[in-house]
Amino acid sequence: MKLTASERAERREAFRHMSAADKIDYIFSYYKLPIILTLLFAYALCYGAYRHFSRKEILLYVACANVALNEETAETLSDGFVRASGGNVKTETVFLYRNLYLSDNPTLANHEYAYASRLKLMAATGAGQVDIILMNREAYNLLSESGYLLNLSSVLLDGVSDFRGRLTANKVILEDNALDLSLGETEDYHATTIYEENALEVSQCPLFLTAGFTDSIFLGIISNSSRLDNAMKYIAYLQS
Repeated sequence: MKLTASERAERREAFRHMSAADKIDYIFSYYKLPIILTLLFAYALCYGAYRHFSRKEILLYVACANVALNEETAETLSDGFVRASGGNVKTETVFLYRNLYLSDNPTLANHEYAYASRLKLMAATGAGQVDIILMNREAYNLLSESGYLLNLSSVLLDGVSDFRGRLTANKVILEDNALDLSLGETEDYHATTIYEENALEVSQCPLFLTAGFTDSIFLGIISNSSRLDNAMKYIAYLQS
């Protein structure tokens, strides 16, 4: 019910004589819902603004399959590249997928981890969010056979010509009857394959030598990468 002018004046006068604590309690009692809604709106607005202005531009997505990185090496592979390119690490970054595990014959203990890694890599590549992948020989064989990797022999530029001697060829399966075999519809496996130079052996790069890697490390570019220019700069950065 709408208050009369005299009633409103009486309430204002009563409010004026309240203590500070009573005033806060009065306001919250009568305006609880509007206050809560206003606070929620202000929080959402501030959080959205923070996310917008703190979001970094991703120069490259780099995945590491069966290649374990310590924090120093990870920083060199991410912020180190940004700095070397003249960028700002506060606004630009290299996104690293670390600790992916790929195996054609994982142990029982690692089976779920290997399956989850495959799904994660499949989803990321499908979304165009993997450009370069660092891998050991086992992961390289799997990804090459599955057609994940770009043929590098025709895309390496002058700036990365020193890597041409490190080009590595591997098998790519164009077509096979693996599904029929798994369904029991055939007893013999056959496939149509080719060999492509789809990776670089990068173990002798200063960065990996300094980090103490002893096994071979291969670098591939995902076939649907939309950041080839930055990928080539990244390869050149690794050889510097």
